[in-house]
Amino acid sequence: MKDQLQQLFQEILIDMGIADVVPDVTISDDIQHGEYTTNAAMKIAAMSKSKGQRSKVSPMDIALQVKEVISRQLSAVRHDIPDQKIDKQHQKHAGNQVKKDKLQDIDQQDAMRESVLSAINRVEVVSPGFINVFLGESFLSSQLAQVLKDKERYGMSHTRVPLPLDGETGGNSLPIMVEFAHPNTHKAFHIGHLRNITTGEGIVRLLEAAGYDVIRSNYQGDVGMHIAKALYALVEIAPYKDELQDVKGVQERVEFLGKAYAVGSKAFEEDESAKERIKDFNYLVYAAAERFAGERGLPKPSTDYLSFIKGQKDMVDTVFALWKETRQWSLDYFETIYRRVGTHYDRYYFESECLTGVDDAHDAVKNGVLEESDGAIIFPGKKHGLDTRVFVNSLGLPTYEAKELALSQMEATEFGALSHIIHCVGPEQSSFFAVTFKAEELIGYVPAGVQYHLAYGWVRLKHGKMSSRSGNVILGEWLLDEAKKSIYEILDRSSSSLKENPLKVEEREDIAEKAAIAAVKYAFLRVSTNQEIAFDLKESVSFDGDSGPYLLYSYARCRSVLRRSASSKGNAVDSMEEKNAVYHDTKYIIHTTNLNVEEHFLARLISYFPEVVADAARNLAPNTICSYLFRLAQAYNLFYQKHTILGGQEASKRLALTTATAQVLKNGLHLLGIETVERM
Repeated sequence: MKDQLQQLFQEILIDMGIADVVPDVTISDDIQHGEYTTNAAMKIAAMSKSKGQRSKVSPMDIALQVKEVISRQLSAVRHDIPDQKIDKQHQKHAGNQVKKDKLQDIDQQDAMRESVLSAINRVEVVSPGFINVFLGESFLSSQLAQVLKDKERYGMSHTRVPLPLDGETGGNSLPIMVEFAHPNTHKAFHIGHLRNITTGEGIVRLLEAAGYDVIRSNYQGDVGMHIAKALYALVEIAPYKDELQDVKGVQERVEFLGKAYAVGSKAFEEDESAKERIKDFNYLVYAAAERFAGERGLPKPSTDYLSFIKGQKDMVDTVFALWKETRQWSLDYFETIYRRVGTHYDRYYFESECLTGVDDAHDAVKNGVLEESDGAIIFPGKKHGLDTRVFVNSLGLPTYEAKELALSQMEATEFGALSHIIHCVGPEQSSFFAVTFKAEELIGYVPAGVQYHLAYGWVRLKHGKMSSRSGNVILGEWLLDEAKKSIYEILDRSSSSLKENPLKVEEREDIAEKAAIAAVKYAFLRVSTNQEIAFDLKESVSFDGDSGPYLLYSYARCRSVLRRSASSKGNAVDSMEEKNAVYHDTKYIIHTTNLNVEEHFLARLISYFPEVVADAARNLAPNTICSYLFRLAQAYNLFYQKHTILGGQEASKRLALTTATAQVLKNGLHLLGIETVERM
């Protein structure tokens, strides 16, 4: 509706001789100001002033002229009076096929205008020149019926929502890749990773709702000094080298690796001989990665990592076997987290696959994109207004930048042409991506405008800072488990309210797990992506505030009302199908014209959902969905408190409002990667 109103206003302005203004139409925050508002009149007046025009027409005069035009058109539609302008155009273009095509366009414009005007109840103008649009109750009621018809598809776009990322690429028909999560094997999966994966999952689901085909990718670090430190401890330091074969189970293994990494890190800093040994282990890890890539038929890079080893080169077989085994330990653990938070991937990329980037960097020197400098290979950033960054160091070893050259080629080709590759990575990598994007564009690997760095803010607890090296790391799984404990405590305190129908053990577990994930995810997503977060556990699990559990509770309340309605009609509601049954009378909803204040406010919010989803996708902003769902839940709970839903003449309408609210809450939570529960 918002886009249609914008088109209507623009056509009116063009007819008034104002062709250079695109009216902004926004959702009204205050119900007293209607459903939509535009400041187009003030925008026109401001433009006239900036051009030095001494127009005597004020914003109020312009707004009143627009209102008068809409009022005439409303009257014509309501009295079925033909649009004289359209009739004249029909007469003018009658004739050949080209003219018939023009007539078809005119007919479509006419139908759109009539559709919009039919939805409008009235238009008001308020100082200093706002034009407020009030929609009719019949339109709001028809939107309720649409929710009941579309169910989980309500809010999903049938056509692709244009993205600002598109620029000049015009790639709307192509898939989008979203790269997110990025944990390193042999290292902790901390709450920063948890925010990353939550953000990436939300972006994927928003883009899918906006009509895009999305490819999920995950670039994971499986080589590097952090692995060398862990493997050194597993080979050289007791009791880790002695206990290695006795460690069983995913959880025990990943904890064992974490302890080994911490011990290896300490040895690296405090023991010079251990430091030199760990450096050798690092080269051995890279040599193992080369061998592993060769086993899978991947091209071999030109770097001979064994040539850098100062100690025992015959350790390569031992390190190769241990690296493969412990690498899989980490990957198995990551999979448990991905499943727990409802994420999956189409392609896992690994740093070990990208070692050929060193050769890509040498080729780029020949092409003039990169340059040699003091024995290293660099990107000369000053030429392009960017930082200068090293792609191959003076030893001839590839940096992350060089590995990115190899990664970009795989990402840009393995799934065919892509409209965009969105990298969900922390803000500290801004310079890195600015340089690698430019280098890859100049080399010809990825066209300009295709890649985009979506930065997300840091996460910390209110009482401390993370540090994986010191063992102080805040694990993502720990945070989920702590939230779950808090949810259990809340359920225990509220169990008295469920005496007649207490929660079963498995139901209680399901609620606690889903509410915990909702608490953490919503706390991450409710703020803008680039905003830093001081995570407050108490606030996140609250059933009363702006939180995930509050939204789950609101949904469960809706479902409870619908179950009670079904039970009052003698229907059993034990099975899942029956629990999901709803009661409504669509015909009554379509024709209702007696919405009270709370019903009207709730209905208007429900009607906004498709536009909110489109805006959230367009701006890559899951927080837009969070804000909307919180307002919707508040509106329903107020409606629930003030009015009787079951029984009486209003029951059908109010049950339909309840059903629609539940559906929209469920759809919106799904976009955030949050599953609903039937009871709380």
